[in-house]
Amino acid sequence: MSMNKLRDLYAERRPAVGTFFSAGNPSMMECLGYTGLDFAVIDTEHGPFDTMDMQDLIRAAESVGLVPIVRIADVTHKEIQRAADCGAQGIIIPCLRSIDDFKKAVDLAKYTPIGSRGFIKGRGAGFGYAPWTEGPLESYYAKSNEKFMLIPQCETIEALEQIEDIAAIEGVDGIFVGPYDLSTCMGIPGQFGDPRLIEARRRVLKACQAADKPCYILSMNPAEAASLLKEGYAGVAHSLDFIIFTEAYKKEVAAIRDGLK
Repeated sequence: MSMNKLRDLYAERRPAVGTFFSAGNPSMMECLGYTGLDFAVIDTEHGPFDTMDMQDLIRAAESVGLVPIVRIADVTHKEIQRAADCGAQGIIIPCLRSIDDFKKAVDLAKYTPIGSRGFIKGRGAGFGYAPWTEGPLESYYAKSNEKFMLIPQCETIEALEQIEDIAAIEGVDGIFVGPYDLSTCMGIPGQFGDPRLIEARRRVLKACQAADKPCYILSMNPAEAASLLKEGYAGVAHSLDFIIFTEAYKKEVAAIRDGLK
């Protein structure tokens, strides 16, 4: 067993299923823990969460066995450090373009000898009282690097064109394919069946497989999710909480009104 369930699922070649969490609160996060999901992506890029909100959502995810992943806004010390210190077990970073962007992310997210993350035994380490934090500092750094997964997105042409080199970077623990922004950057927005986009996302998958790292992707319906997992993706972040919530209520209300006819 590793320090991170997503690593274990990948090592065992078992698919991971998660979702994007954008519009809820800790109680909603707890509800997701009873659905069979493996992870939840707390979306601070597009969601309305400040640091305290994010920390409470991480706690809620942990309490029901969900791996808390945070999508941050950009490659900055503050964005990466606050997610890591609050206990996120991974981060997804959008809009990266150059090799230097990805290397900077590694440097900020990982402790020495991989990066230069600033030392703290914060909430994510049980404030220094979690059993796994005991022992030499080198051991703490190694375990923290294993626990905290860096999963940058490939959603730009620039990243796609260098994806083989990016996937091979030490400290990059996987890649997340963002099909909406990638298709937009390719000039075919939302045309997910276009052969050019299919080939692009498969190129990312192959690069990850060559580097023996997981590749994750967004899915928007169950059939698509299953197909992507069969194709070899390590996991899907399936839809968004507010979409599934709204659609579920629409079906319930429609059934009620149909029953009145």
